[in-house]
Amino acid sequence: MRIGVFDSGIGGLTVLHAIREAVPGHDLVYLGDTARIPYGTRSPLTVVRYSLCVASYLYQQKIDALVIACNTATTYALPALRAAGEQLGLPVFGVVEPGVDAALAVHRSQGIGVMATPGAISGQAYQSALKRRAPDAVVHAIPCPLLVPLVEEGWLDGDVPRLVAERYVGHLRGKVDTVILGCTHYPLLRRVIGEVLPGVNLVDSAQATADVVRRALGDLPGQGTRQYLVTDNVERFQAFGALCLGGVPEPVSWVDLPPAIAPFVLGEDGANPAPAVEPTA
Repeated sequence: MRIGVFDSGIGGLTVLHAIREAVPGHDLVYLGDTARIPYGTRSPLTVVRYSLCVASYLYQQKIDALVIACNTATTYALPALRAAGEQLGLPVFGVVEPGVDAALAVHRSQGIGVMATPGAISGQAYQSALKRRAPDAVVHAIPCPLLVPLVEEGWLDGDVPRLVAERYVGHLRGKVDTVILGCTHYPLLRRVIGEVLPGVNLVDSAQATADVVRRALGDLPGQGTRQYLVTDNVERFQAFGALCLGGVPEPVSWVDLPPAIAPFVLGEDGANPAPAVEPTA
């Protein structure tokens, strides 16, 4: 099978790496929408439109399944992407529910923190999922808008990221035993966040999402191919992608995303994708 994986930038490579380890026999194609990063500060409708456009392009690259390796896109666009996928027989996986499952597996008795982009926090996806699964848990949801640009600039250690993390979540010391890193960029700051919150379980959804994909799709013998696509700055993507993958991602191609095709086009209600085939009279 050919699995499409997308994120607004580079952070989703953490998810791709976990999927590559879990199902090495499948072909993987990753698309980083680096020209429009970050999604986390965009309006919900814009995130949905961007996500549908990316998914439309990947579908035209003959993918057999789609993984949304972006927490903000999962928060807002998962229903629309799954509705489109259902029309095409295309399985669509998000990262929020697997991350919640992983967090509840290690959660003890204190509160649960959620660090995410402003968009993911305001969308309430993590908070709602946690309340459904663990209604008595105290959830602290913290928007952390500066962490993505820090990661994209390669500032993964030192005083600046540590002070930013302290400002965002230092007040959670003694109040939480588990924190969900609700953005695929944040695991790259795990050491810094761990210094601010010593002894706290830091959970990212990459491995949990990969496990869901493996259970749903199975694996194949042999080694699948890898392909990387970006909408801007190939050189920067390769340089930083090496930190996520343990080697330079290759081959990488620049793409200019065309308009989405049905059923990845929003309908007149602005929420549901238009049908792939217009009904006949």
